[in-house]
Amino acid sequence: MEVVRTLPIRMAPLPGESLDSWLEALARRLHTRYGSLLSHLGLVNQPRDNGRSGAVNWTVALSDDEASGIAHATGVNREVIHALTLARFGGRAVLIDREKRQVNRHRLWGRGAGSRYCPDCLAESCGRWQLNWRLGWSFACVRHCLLLADACPACGRLPRRYPFSRHSVPLPGVCGFRPSRELHPAAPGCGQDLARAEILRLPKEHPALTAQNLLSQSIETGTADFGQYAHLPQTCAVALSEVRAVAGRMLTSLDADGLAALVPGDVLDAHLRLVTGARPLRQEGERAGFMAPPTAAMTAVGVIAALRVLGEEDLATAARTLRPLTSTVRDGFEKSTATTVGTWGRGTGPVLRKVQLAALAASMRPSDQLRYRSAEDPAPPSAARQGQRLRRRASRLPAAMWPQWAVRLSPTRGAYPRVLAPALAAATLLVGSRISFDEAVAMLGQATDALALSRMLQMLEQTPRWETTASALTRLADYLDARPSPINYERRRSLDYTDLLSAETWAQICRDAGQHPGTGRRLRIAQCVVFTQISGTPIDHAPEFPTADQDVFRAEAERFTEVWTPRIRQALREAARAFLHRHGIRREPLTWHPQTNLLDDLDLPGRDADGIDIQRLHDLVRGRRSPTRAAAATLGLSIEAVRLALEEHPAPAQPLTPSQARALGRVSHAIRRILTEEELRRRYLDERQSAKAIADDLGVSRQTITRLALEYGIPLQRGRRSHHPVDREWLFEQYVTCRRPLPELAREMRVSTATMNRWAHDLNVPLRPRGGASHREALRPDTGSPS
Repeated sequence: MEVVRTLPIRMAPLPGESLDSWLEALARRLHTRYGSLLSHLGLVNQPRDNGRSGAVNWTVALSDDEASGIAHATGVNREVIHALTLARFGGRAVLIDREKRQVNRHRLWGRGAGSRYCPDCLAESCGRWQLNWRLGWSFACVRHCLLLADACPACGRLPRRYPFSRHSVPLPGVCGFRPSRELHPAAPGCGQDLARAEILRLPKEHPALTAQNLLSQSIETGTADFGQYAHLPQTCAVALSEVRAVAGRMLTSLDADGLAALVPGDVLDAHLRLVTGARPLRQEGERAGFMAPPTAAMTAVGVIAALRVLGEEDLATAARTLRPLTSTVRDGFEKSTATTVGTWGRGTGPVLRKVQLAALAASMRPSDQLRYRSAEDPAPPSAARQGQRLRRRASRLPAAMWPQWAVRLSPTRGAYPRVLAPALAAATLLVGSRISFDEAVAMLGQATDALALSRMLQMLEQTPRWETTASALTRLADYLDARPSPINYERRRSLDYTDLLSAETWAQICRDAGQHPGTGRRLRIAQCVVFTQISGTPIDHAPEFPTADQDVFRAEAERFTEVWTPRIRQALREAARAFLHRHGIRREPLTWHPQTNLLDDLDLPGRDADGIDIQRLHDLVRGRRSPTRAAAATLGLSIEAVRLALEEHPAPAQPLTPSQARALGRVSHAIRRILTEEELRRRYLDERQSAKAIADDLGVSRQTITRLALEYGIPLQRGRRSHHPVDREWLFEQYVTCRRPLPELAREMRVSTATMNRWAHDLNVPLRPRGGASHREALRPDTGSPS
């Protein structure tokens, strides 16, 4: 390599100046022809295959040797030399083939040749040219508040399309378009003073200046963090690719009226106006904006319109602006769908896809809106590790949506909670996934079916608050994916619930709470209620759920949690914990649900039950046959919200009258606490006190003491009983053998039925239970003859 000699006069480049402008100014300062200076610096044209020399655009890029030679000759740092070329913006605002020293004109609005310019900047700098004017993204001067000029006002040619004449001393700031060499071999060019070009001046805070400033900052920093990119910053190249994609669609798909709604009138008029004599680099094609626009006005229109989408921080507003481009089909474009949004342009990223999906949400099926997350954080469903992620989410989801969430998501009408809750849980699995309805239902234990899920989603989509409901389901899916759940619902769905609540445990619970245990139906209801609370599965999947009269049973189960007392609720929770412990589940809470504060900023159809005045609610439900309906009407809430509040905060039991207490066994329950088995044995057997004496001492009836003794297994003292006007043989004969009813025998003996019943108890005659199956079945345990 030939050693480059230093120049006798040195001149530093201006900030932001381009290489060719600096070299032209340097040649002018040295009073030498431009070609002589290039040759001295070692910048010679490369030979082509045909033997002719081809012009090299050194302003695009320099080799290290070339930059070192220029640095040695001029005394300017080599890195500063490289910064005078478009390579400074390489990979950010322009893509460059360094070997060919060419700009990629098909990406990032690269300009193959030529440059715009600011006349005021040229006047201030004595004709020095800024490097960023060569970028396709430069359309305005934010310093002087004007649109850049596109062409020479005299010849109409594009400045800097060709290198300055090598045979002339450069004249900075004038048009250098070379005339024919045959006519003027040494002429420097057109010679028009470009500082006199007429341009469109803009007021401060004009959208064009704001847009130019945003792009310039992103290009300088290499990162876009404005508008939609504030939530998800992207590299400058990705952001500019997305701006290009949207601007191209705007310029091609929207007519003048459509653009007028997005772009100021002065810039739009400059774009639409045909300037007489103007000859830009190329005419506007059918797909305007997909390559670098030929004019600054056209660039400004496209960028301003694109930033009305990508520069908007609110996703819903950005989606509304973009929606006209997704809802219409123009020649040369395919229809925009969730699967074709990636065809808008190369190099685009997730931010544009997010806005596109949000704009397409209105035309998507409700299931696709969940799959593409269009309501909250739109993104295409991912297949990467989908199976593992969804299995983990399913294990953290009950088969029926938590009541606390279902109350908030349920519409005022149109869906039964028992059908909607399983559908909401299955719909949560659809968020961001590609699974089918059948797969989602199967992962939660078939608590619903694909048809019901589809119908519920279609019904919800027709409600006014579907978008917020979809947002809630999306947030819930994200919450479950990001945080471990304290309950493994998948394991709980697989447990054997046949030993959940035994009859003995239920009887003891009712005895302790002073409630009647019922004849068996109430026990089955309690078993089904506890099953639902533990497993998160609908009540009709419980082992004890009947096959007949299901609606009646379900209604009674709902009423059960409406009227149960705090003592019953606590006892059933303790029985449920004991069941989980028997199955090796000790570290999980009995019940759990995600906090509903995730929904605080969403306008959902249902109201939260947390704000209910519990004391007022208890006052409203006391003594009513349909407590939830009356309370819901008074409080302006849904029945489900009131039922949930009563389930979590049961109303305390009211004081009973003496007759009610006796009917419910409260007297026996109270006396049982005072007169334990040991105490009754001591007084009745050891001290030989009569049942009546003990009853009088405690203020209860003799029958209560007798029943308590039988319950404790204490033999009654028959010898001490008073004489009866009937004997056991006659009563056994008439009642057991002849099957005569006690009321008939009482009328015959001219006594009350209660007296005859007491005589039968005293004489140890087996009595038929009320409502029993048959006389023979009632007496089967004791069929022997009287002793």
